[in-house]
This record gives sequence, C-alpha cells and structure tokens, in this order.
Amino acid sequence: MSSISRTLAIIVGVGTLAQADQAVASGFMIRENSAEGLATAFAGAASRADEPATVFNNPAGMSFLEGSQTQIGGTVVLPGIHFTGSASVQPFGIPVPGDNSRQAGQFAFIPHAYGTYEINDKWRFGIAITVPFGNTVDYSENWSGRYVNIKTGVLTADINPNLSYKITNRVAIAAGFSAQYFKGELAGAIPQFAIFFPNPAPDAYYRFKADGWGWGYNVGLLAEPFDGTRLGLTYRSRVNHPISGQLGFSSSLSPMVGLVTSQATTSVNLPDSVTASITQQITPEFSLSSDVQFTHWSIFKKVVVTSANPTFTFDEEYQDSWMVSLGGVYRFDNQWTFRAGGGWDETPVRDGFRDVGVPDKDRWLLGAGLGYQLTDSVGIDVAYAHYFAAHATMNESINRIDPFTGAVFLQGQYNNHLDWVSVSIRTKL
Repeated sequence: MSSISRTLAIIVGVGTLAQADQAVASGFMIRENSAEGLATAFAGAASRADEPATVFNNPAGMSFLEGSQTQIGGTVVLPGIHFTGSASVQPFGIPVPGDNSRQAGQFAFIPHAYGTYEINDKWRFGIAITVPFGNTVDYSENWSGRYVNIKTGVLTADINPNLSYKITNRVAIAAGFSAQYFKGELAGAIPQFAIFFPNPAPDAYYRFKADGWGWGYNVGLLAEPFDGTRLGLTYRSRVNHPISGQLGFSSSLSPMVGLVTSQATTSVNLPDSVTASITQQITPEFSLSSDVQFTHWSIFKKVVVTSANPTFTFDEEYQDSWMVSLGGVYRFDNQWTFRAGGGWDETPVRDGFRDVGVPDKDRWLLGAGLGYQLTDSVGIDVAYAHYFAAHATMNESINRIDPFTGAVFLQGQYNNHLDWVSVSIRTKL
C-alpha cells in the first residue's frame, strides 16, 4: 500500500468516529481540532503552518510543510452546565415541581484526522476530517424545564479535500470543498396537565430526529513577506443542510391533542467565517501568534419543523460573533516544544432568544500544552484548556416558554464552564 493510501485509510477510519460523539462549543461551533490549536487558544491556526491541521485551518499552509504528513487524534470535552431556577404555570404562578441537580453537559470525544501529500515543488494535496459543529445538552425527564426542552443534539462530520499552490517561495494559495453530514435531535415533554386543566393528565413526550448532507467550500492565502513573519487569511463558506427524519410522540399523548407521529423536514444554515492570522518569530526558539475570526452567525435565524402536524418554529436569531486570541510557542530543543495561549470568544446567542439547548454566554479561553518528538518522523502533542463563561440568564428569553401551550415559563440562570484535553500524533511519511 502506498504512503498516500495508508494516509487516507487512517483518516477515513478515525473520521468515522465523528458520527458517534458530540460536544458543546461557543454557539455550537467547534474549533478544537488539534492539540496544538487547543494549547495556543487557536492563535496562529491560520498562519503558523507547522502541522497537518492547517489543511482545515488554512490549506495554503500545506505549501509550507515538508513532504507528506499525517496527523490523527482527538479532544475530550468535559462540560459543566448547571441550571438554578424554577418553572411555573402562568398567569396563575403555580410552581412546576422539578429536580435540577443533574449536570446537563455531556462528556464527548471529538476526533480529528489530516493528511497532506507532496505532489511536486508547487502543488500539495490534503484532506481533513473534522467535527466543525456539535452540541449535546441532555437534561432529566423531571427537571424544571422539561416542557421547554429535555435534549438538544447536533452533530456534523466534515470531509474536506484541498489543493494548495505555491506561487513563489513566500506566497501560497489554496482551495477545497466540504462534504458535510449533519444530524440533529430535539426532545421534550408536553404539559397535558395544562391542556386538560383541571382534569389530571400525564406528561407526553416528543422527539424530532433528522439528518442529511450539505456542501461548502473554502479558500486560503498564506504569505511570508519577511523571514520569520507569516500572514494568513482564510474563508470557509456557509453550509445549508436540508434534513429529513421523523417527529414522533409518546403513547401517553392524548388523541384529543391532535398531534401524530409523521415524517418531518427542516433546514439548518451553518455560518461562514473569515479568519486573519499572524505569526511572528521573535527568536529562533520563540514565536508569537494571533488570530481574529469573524463568524457570520446572523444567518441562523429559525428552525422550522414541517410535518403532518402544525409547523413548529424555534426562534434563534443569532448574532454575528468574533473570536480573538494570542499564543506563543517555545521550542526548547529538537525534542520538546511548549505552548500556551489565551483568547476571548463572543457568543452568537442573544439574551432575548437564549434556549436551554445552547445556554451560551461570552467566554474566556486559557490553554497550555507541549509537544514531544518521539523519532525523526513521529511526534506527539498534548494540551489542556479551560473556558470561563459568564452567567447566562433565561429570564429575558422568549425560548423559556413551552412551545405547545405557552403556559409554562422557566426562569433562572446557568453557571457554565468547559474543560478540554487533546492529543495529536503527527507522522512524516
């Protein structure tokens, strides 16, 4: 088997794991696609071009890598999502009993896999398999907000081949396309006690599950105007996902409610983004990097589920967001490399539209990690990061009201944080 065939086999094998796990990110975007990127808070991701992960972050960086390379690994996320509050039936103020003790964030493993292949002095081919968007928040069936939502799940798996071309020894351009799989799930309880009041009635439950494929593209530019200075600019397009599946209801649902299990469809627009990046070599051993990323989240307005039932509309009304970061890399010797970084990640979630599936708020990022060169051709990178988030309140949101009766209101706030651990293994072929 040739080197490139082995590379692709490894990538496809690891990439299939992306269909099993999900995670929580700012909004529900995931940038944690390599240990080096996590350690530096993504500073220099689009300009450093010293690892195969550049295939996704800025494919023009492939032209600055030596030979053919692979990189595989994964990131473990340990989210902390804690809600404090209560629900009540309005306008009477009748409290809804509930247990809010469960931690709603879900443990997840996010794989990443990359391969680059040197075609000749000018051309490079690369492929990235990543999870660029994902989210799972799962509450218990007896928590206070069960009539608003019990579970929200989003998973994407992105297959992204790219070509780069080195125009001169200092300038390279690149382009690629994405085949992106999307799977979504929503589940919650229906307050039949409110529908048939004052007659008692048990809770019923709904679940919407759907999936599908979408397509996008990306372009990149990397320039080294002076020795030790690299400038990167990259654009990744939006991806529209028309997805189909089923909207189902539990057997406890009364026929008098008028809802039936049926096929259902919706469309989800995932945002485009632009990243500008700079890496400056301060000394032969130490470099500083910074990234600024703009994400066009304002295209994510509504999720409208169409089925044999009345249309269900979930208003999101996201706003555009920014991420800025600064990080450093210190190469101690030919074997050891140390990295650290920090950043600020703006949430696209508006206070007036926050939902319990993505109870997000602006966050601060801190990361650190190291790399060790095991042999001339194999290296390993490890990283840890912690994200601090401000308290996120539900009290102003229209999405705190149950979507079936409009009678149950949730109020309270979230205390969220995230811990990440990542490992990547790099190989020169």
